[in-house]
Amino acid sequence: MTRVWHSDAMTGLGGADAPHRFVETEKDERCSHRTRWRPRDTAWVTGVALLPVLLLVVSVPAALIEDNRGTLIGDVLGTWNLVGIFGLVVFVPVVTVSLFGAGALAQQFRFGRLLASIGSVAMALVVAATVIGAVADVVGPPQRRDPNSWSVPLSPFATALFVIPYLVIAVLNVYVVIRLWRRTG
Repeated sequence: MTRVWHSDAMTGLGGADAPHRFVETEKDERCSHRTRWRPRDTAWVTGVALLPVLLLVVSVPAALIEDNRGTLIGDVLGTWNLVGIFGLVVFVPVVTVSLFGAGALAQQFRFGRLLASIGSVAMALVVAATVIGAVADVVGPPQRRDPNSWSVPLSPFATALFVIPYLVIAVLNVYVVIRLWRRTG
């Protein structure tokens, strides 16, 4: 039960000079999903969900400009492109779940939060596996490489550059989940 400042002039019970008073109102907080939703929640979920696609969109032209000159940054850009293009098989469904969740947040907060959380957790796990795989290639025992391999072996420094955006994506996805579940809904 909450107390609301109420004017008799607003309800039509009195004239313009009607008295103002407090009125007791019944309000079930459990059913009020909009009180839990904030517009920034949708922005955060959408922005963070699209980060892997944004990384691919930025790295493709950068790799074309670099034009495979055999530099360290060219190797990192090429690996981002390779992971990004073949990763679309996983990224697109996960991003879609997150975007559906972001769209549902305003109307059905609990359902939207659940979908957005599933998408964010899945993305965090996928990029964490990508980071672990890249680091394992560097610190693991040397392997014979196929001379026709599409990817180049990365140095430890190049691997560090390669994993930075994926670590950022993982951390931001965890932040989105924490942000959505901090409030009761």
